[in-house]
Amino acid sequence: MKDAPPKPIRFGDLGLRLASGVALALIALVDLWMGGFWVAALVAVALVLMLWELHRMVTGDADLLAPSFVVLGICGAGAVFVTLFLGLPAGLACLVAGGALVFAYGGRRVGWLVGGLGYMGGAMCALIPLRNLEPSGMIVVLWLVIVVVATDVGAYFVGRMVGGPRLWARVSPGKTRSGAVGGLVAAALVGLPLGIWAGLGPVEALLLSLGASVASQAGDLLESAVKRRFGVKDASHLIPGHGGVMDRLDGLMGAVWLLAICGLFGLGSLG
Repeated sequence: MKDAPPKPIRFGDLGLRLASGVALALIALVDLWMGGFWVAALVAVALVLMLWELHRMVTGDADLLAPSFVVLGICGAGAVFVTLFLGLPAGLACLVAGGALVFAYGGRRVGWLVGGLGYMGGAMCALIPLRNLEPSGMIVVLWLVIVVVATDVGAYFVGRMVGGPRLWARVSPGKTRSGAVGGLVAAALVGLPLGIWAGLGPVEALLLSLGASVASQAGDLLESAVKRRFGVKDASHLIPGHGGVMDRLDGLMGAVWLLAICGLFGLGSLG
């Protein structure tokens, strides 16, 4: 009996992913360079869109005027601007107040909404003080974003070319262990020189790049687990070739949480 032919390497969605990815990158780069209010505005819009995706996913209600979503959106966007003007602790307090309001309102699966507001809102708010770090906040955020993108690209190509055992088949059947390693290697290759440029020492730049890559992949798996729980493939179809905003930023949020935890415990010069 002849061996079955190898499965073709499928990159059918590469062109669309690349085009929309480049467009998003240009918008983000200009916004990051402008800083201040413009960064907060873009972060707030992204957070509100992700909260809409979460609300749609867990409640089945995509109505922009649904009371629970209105509370989520106002509190999420408000927390971002409160962080800009009053600092991260005040922004986090706004998220806590918003979570309490959503919980008091009740409704279907309210715990998922409150948890999503805390997790996604906390990560997005933390981007504001990270961008405002002196004197190299823009470079630090750029380093973090590029490490996350390198992780995604490395995992995408290595996973599809090499294949092999699944990373966590029950949660995300498309992700492989080879892809995870490819993402780590890619993150280290780009993260080391960029981290040094951002003012980190070589060892610190390497370790934080690897840690951010692991956290990025963990954030990706977390979102995959939520989507699988509610039986959806993509958070939405807002971004051609990438799915939803949550699908695009899940890794970045995981990496931001890692830096926030490092800063909380005084680990690394970024804290």
